Amino acid sequence: GTGKTTTAKIIAKMVNCSNLIDGKPCEKCDNCLNILNSSDIVEIDAASNNGVDEIRELRDKVNLVPTSCKYKVYIIDEVHMLTTQAFNALLKTLEEPPSHVIFILATTEFHKIPLTVASRCQKFQFTKISDQQIVNRLQNISQLENINISEDALYEIARLADGGLRDAINLLDQLTAYKSDSINLEDVYKINGSVSYIELYNLLLYVFNNNSKNIIDFIEDIDKNGKNISKFVEEVIIFLKDVLIYKNSNRNTMISEKNEKIKEISTMLEDDLIFKYINELNELLVKLKTANYPSILLIVSLLRLSSINKTVNNEEKIDENKEIISREIISEDKKNISQEINGSNFEQNISREIIETPKKDNISNENIEIRINNALATAEKNILLEVKNNWNKISDYLLDDKYSVICGLLTDVSPVVASSKYIILESKYDSNCQRLNEREKEITLLLNEIYNKKFKIVAISFERWKLEREKYVNNKSKGINYVEKGEIEENKQEEVKDSAIERLVELFGEDIIEYR
Repeated sequence: GTGKTTTAKIIAKMVNCSNLIDGKPCEKCDNCLNILNSSDIVEIDAASNNGVDEIRELRDKVNLVPTSCKYKVYIIDEVHMLTTQAFNALLKTLEEPPSHVIFILATTEFHKIPLTVASRCQKFQFTKISDQQIVNRLQNISQLENINISEDALYEIARLADGGLRDAINLLDQLTAYKSDSINLEDVYKINGSVSYIELYNLLLYVFNNNSKNIIDFIEDIDKNGKNISKFVEEVIIFLKDVLIYKNSNRNTMISEKNEKIKEISTMLEDDLIFKYINELNELLVKLKTANYPSILLIVSLLRLSSINKTVNNEEKIDENKEIISREIISEDKKNISQEINGSNFEQNISREIIETPKKDNISNENIEIRINNALATAEKNILLEVKNNWNKISDYLLDDKYSVICGLLTDVSPVVASSKYIILESKYDSNCQRLNEREKEITLLLNEIYNKKFKIVAISFERWKLEREKYVNNKSKGINYVEKGEIEENKQEEVKDSAIERLVELFGEDIIEYR
């Protein structure tokens, strides 16, 4: 939609005009007036005439002289659709064309043109038309056709056209057929099947605030209204791109109201978080191509993003609180440091604080090793098959507040080993493995509801699983069998003591701490 075929027709008119005015067609001679109906201007659609037989027929007719024009012009549109044999048949003619023949080849995919053909042509690269140029053209058409349309709607049409004037004019034509009176921004969204920037803004707020219920309701509403999920995801990515551009270059988009929403979002989302959102949604687009239930995949991705954001926010608050506590303790009265160390109250208070702080259900590194060993030692193919066959039942618990977050995490992993006691889960993200291992008790409860079995889970990365699998195969070939081991019970009192000492060292330095 950038004017390739139109330009080809203008060139055909120009080379055949009998009275050029400053290099432009006169529009008065017979050739100019009858150029579109002339038998000497041949337009071929290569998409439907791409065989070698059609090109041989063209090659045979090339030697015929023009009937009324100075040049016989062949315009071959979508030339990349020609087969290799058709290109080969055309090659000799392109190399040594008759003096009365001009070939104009048009394509949207230049990389598909054989080098032997491209090297014999003069190439002109057509670029996307700017949004402002599209808007100017649409305004001109609207004035000529007495179309009453708002400026915001025109700018949104230009954005949706993505540099193609033809698509922009087609959308304007559809809008005039849909609504005869004043056309506004909302009409553009209805006709195009997209969602407004206000709805996108609201969705990003839900994700940022970890509002699972509103996220699910929003996507279900989108799905019920028949919106294309892939197209919707693309709209979210484009909106995030606009936010990123505004944050880094302070460049305004065209719709003033949209600018305000972009400004609001830009103050909330850091660049790293926007990168995570865009990467996750881009990966989702690939999955949606083969998905049977695209709306469920979208819900899962958004819940995962909201849980990531919640984790980041919590970690920032914890770090901030730690920094404030440390700063207050250090600056409280440095003269009393020795007294605080000699007294027993300080260590008791730290110990009490550590004991009372809720601890994550983290699987220790030693127990991760043991669980991998035990899973491989007791692995059963029939149980793994059962686990895999019913793994999609996890999505049934997405609406359950108790399990919604871990369901989002579990949909991004796959079980690779299973037995009556253990399951090894593989994920391509290390961060996802860490969060799964921290929530292993919740996951055990969820899997018990699905399979009626109490599995101990361990999540490892794709690279780690690859190494463990190779190690297992090598050991088996050497006759080394895996034996189930007991997990290590951690001594809580020693943990408290070590943590208290570490806290002291962190606050006052190792030089003034005496170990007894």
